[in-house]
Amino acid sequence: MDKPKLAVSKNSAAALEKAEVRNEGLQGASERRDYPRSVRNWLILGLVLIFVQVVVGGITRLTGSGLSITKWEIVTGSLPPLNETDWLSEFDLYKATPQYEKMNEGMSLGDFKFIYFWEYFHRLWARMMGFAFIIPLAYFMFKGYIDRALGKRLGLVFFAAALTASFGWIMVASGLIERPLVNAYKLSMHLGIAFITFGILLWTTFWTANVKLPALPSPKVRKLVYWTAGVLVVQILLGGMMSGMKAALFYPTWPDLNGETIPAVLFNGANWTFENFVDYDKHPFMAALVQLLHRTTGYLVAGLIAVLAVVGFRENLLGRRWSTALWITLALMIVQVLLGIGTLVLSKGGIIPVSWGVLHQAGALLLLTAVLYDVWLVQSCRSTDLQD
Repeated sequence: MDKPKLAVSKNSAAALEKAEVRNEGLQGASERRDYPRSVRNWLILGLVLIFVQVVVGGITRLTGSGLSITKWEIVTGSLPPLNETDWLSEFDLYKATPQYEKMNEGMSLGDFKFIYFWEYFHRLWARMMGFAFIIPLAYFMFKGYIDRALGKRLGLVFFAAALTASFGWIMVASGLIERPLVNAYKLSMHLGIAFITFGILLWTTFWTANVKLPALPSPKVRKLVYWTAGVLVVQILLGGMMSGMKAALFYPTWPDLNGETIPAVLFNGANWTFENFVDYDKHPFMAALVQLLHRTTGYLVAGLIAVLAVVGFRENLLGRRWSTALWITLALMIVQVLLGIGTLVLSKGGIIPVSWGVLHQAGALLLLTAVLYDVWLVQSCRSTDLQD
């Protein structure tokens, strides 16, 4: 009889030791270095710079300025044309593009200078962001403020930023050959990677803040937060395609699509061809499909956020911080829906309103920020009874 008891005792001790090791490992994994305020402020500045870049990118796109600079010169391209001869030379390069030949033939030099400014400023801001990241990073590394954990996260940010810039040129190049506009799929990828860059930096900023929250939310809340984030990412990519295809101009009505719930062009099986997906600007099929998907996904995002707010407010597991986050997310969702509808119904005469379109794009980034903060709060919860 004694031997079985001894065996149980040994097994219990081993299990207890494993549990202690696991708990210690989890505790060590959850601990973060207390980074200086200057580092956190630097990360926040980076978020602001990327946000401004996204806004400027929206203006560049909606004013048709993206193809005004036909070369990608990282160093020499930092200076604009400085005299009339230089301006005429740049203008001649633009005159050789399909956009000028098919859309802007007869444009004056003054009009060219306007669109050149926005593309130039978009690129100049990107260069400035590089210096704003690299110079402080070198200083913080010299001071020993950047440890390996933070360094890995910043490495991802730099990689994503470089990828965004590379896709930016790939996107521009796609509009210099045959099409008078950039390829919508490549524009969507460029925008998506820019949002990913922002998201990685935002997550890194949350991580350095070392926020502690009181309790674990219910599985229902966690699932709603994750689903909301996932569907929102899809919606942002569809928004990039909407913009690139100028799909708003085909169905500028709401809540119907030119009097239809689902455009009739989508019911014709002959339209579901590979050519219509690739040459989307030669047939209304893709504009109808993308706008229908964008609207439907938008309704889904709004519904998920509304349900998350109802469930989250009822449980209120994370205290005031959680309640405030839900209110912000809900408010931004409502504003974003209204901006989307306004942009759509005001898209008349072949023109998408610049101010509404830019605000809608900026609203998407703000909504993504709020939803990612919700995800962070859910993932950073602790089972201890900490006070908010």
